[in-house]
Amino acid sequence: MFTLLMLTVATVHFTSIHSLIAGQYNQQIALDLKSAQYVIQLKHSHNDSLSEIADELLNTHQWSRVVITELSSGKTAEKRQLVNFNNVPTWFVRLGLFEQRSISRPLNSKLFPAMEISVVIEPVAPYQQLWHSWARFIFLMLAFFLLTTGCFCYLIQRPLKPLTTIISQSKQLMNNQFGPPFPLPTTADLKTVVKVINHLTTQLEINFKVQAKEAVKLKEEAYRDPVSGLGNRNFYVSQLNSWLANSARGGLAILKTSLIDDCYRLQGFGEGDKLVKEIAGRLNEAIILSDITLARLSFDEFALLAPTVTEDKLQSVAESMKTVVETAHEIFLPEAILSVQVGLLINTTPSDASTLLTQLDNALTKAALNPQNPIALIDEHAPHSILGKQQWKQLLLEAIDNDYFVYQFQPVSLMTNGIYQYEVFTAIKKAQQVYTASEFLGAIEDLDVGSLFDRHVIAQLINRLNANPQLGPLAINITNSSVKDPAFIRWLSKILEKNQILADRLFFELPEESFVRSPDSTGLLCSAIRFYKFRFGVDNYGRHFKSLDYLKEFRPDYVKIDFAYTNQLNDRIRASVLSSISRTAYSLNIMTIATRVETQTQLDRLSELFVSGFQGFIIEQQCMEREAAASYI
Repeated sequence: MFTLLMLTVATVHFTSIHSLIAGQYNQQIALDLKSAQYVIQLKHSHNDSLSEIADELLNTHQWSRVVITELSSGKTAEKRQLVNFNNVPTWFVRLGLFEQRSISRPLNSKLFPAMEISVVIEPVAPYQQLWHSWARFIFLMLAFFLLTTGCFCYLIQRPLKPLTTIISQSKQLMNNQFGPPFPLPTTADLKTVVKVINHLTTQLEINFKVQAKEAVKLKEEAYRDPVSGLGNRNFYVSQLNSWLANSARGGLAILKTSLIDDCYRLQGFGEGDKLVKEIAGRLNEAIILSDITLARLSFDEFALLAPTVTEDKLQSVAESMKTVVETAHEIFLPEAILSVQVGLLINTTPSDASTLLTQLDNALTKAALNPQNPIALIDEHAPHSILGKQQWKQLLLEAIDNDYFVYQFQPVSLMTNGIYQYEVFTAIKKAQQVYTASEFLGAIEDLDVGSLFDRHVIAQLINRLNANPQLGPLAINITNSSVKDPAFIRWLSKILEKNQILADRLFFELPEESFVRSPDSTGLLCSAIRFYKFRFGVDNYGRHFKSLDYLKEFRPDYVKIDFAYTNQLNDRIRASVLSSISRTAYSLNIMTIATRVETQTQLDRLSELFVSGFQGFIIEQQCMEREAAASYI
């Protein structure tokens, strides 16, 4: 409002000054023309020529052109000159506040013949007067505005100065740094705020020290939809971010139906909740894919994330999702008009969660345009196409026959005892093209040939361990299809029996999905590993909501926390959930290992959250530095 007032004053002042100068300008023109008559009279009495008279007039006036015509003889004199707007900016002149004037006047006198004078007058003086007056006024206004604003800021900030201290201490509280109670400020209004903060600090400190039995409840509140039992939007976005940080290759699907709203509206909340649970349960049963994430995004939307899935498989999943809703429609509300849309997206390039969700919404819009077949696929334009499942299988078989596999060993460091293990990352290198495991695992899982891949990798690495006693310990990932393959379990048992000497140098990592979805076959595999004194761990720990149950049953040696929980540790909810699931494993004497640890800040923060081991870029750097120092010595 103060700024608006200043602008109003400036506008009124400018308008009044402009009007005043314009009036003076018109008066000055009349005076100049009158003085011109006297000059002509004087010069004519001295017998000066018309050209000399015109020069005199241009020298004494700010005219750009003057024409003097002697009517009786027809003689004419014309003179021009360039008029400069000194000390006035060009942009100000271009505003056109004053017009150039062209005037013609007859001059009649008994002292000289009848003449006519025509002049073109440039508004130099008005522009100079208006510019200098306006510049002085603006300078004074700015000075007054800055002075007044400074006074306002001082008067506002002074009583709120204690708030700065409160904010600083509150930031420490957000990082779970609990200190002594805040001293009460003198400001009456802030006393209540500080009392509330002190009370909350005490409560938070108590809650922070609760036992691991609260972990499931906290996790469900943060990432679980209470009606469907699936993950909520926060959980889905966190899984998207984790997936995008790894490979970003795969498919996404979103389902939307008006049936849910109709059921709530026509049959009440009880039946509506039953319908949501029915759809969620049937979706879990109908979608037969490995390593999927299913979530309820909103009131009437369900979303799916399927890493490395192919377009054909995603289309099949969409049909299954549509069938689930149609079946629920017949059971719960057959009299209602069914509206269901499924949007699909194949992603092959790095992106972000927000962009992908927007593309899914676009796919839903496209699907709604075709009620007869309400399934729409948006295929993101990628610089390289994704190979089909059979092509991946052929590449895998060729790699096994010709040993195209390359291995990278990433260290896992403990807080106190140095290197715990090296996780093996496998890739296929054919010619100059490298295919990482995240690119082809989805295809070979669908074709149930993961055991061929696992057998080759395990055999190769066991040979390396036997040939090099300094190598290891190594941790090998087992695919979900291998876990469910009895022939693979028998083969692995024989290999472990022959190589029991490697029990301290070889670990096996099983995906958490295997423990949750295939507990029987996973139990057989774990028993075989335990029988020969080898050790095993859980990969992607925390991705499924039944984590605590299988931990108590299988008692793995370690768990590797899913990347969705180890990034963005400044998020209070994520940090609390991470601390809770870590305490759960800690209470069962299971080592917790944080993956994708990239910075020292992240490492320090994780050290405070019941995490025993670390894996990632920062750990690799530290190991390289230690090796370089040792070789130098």
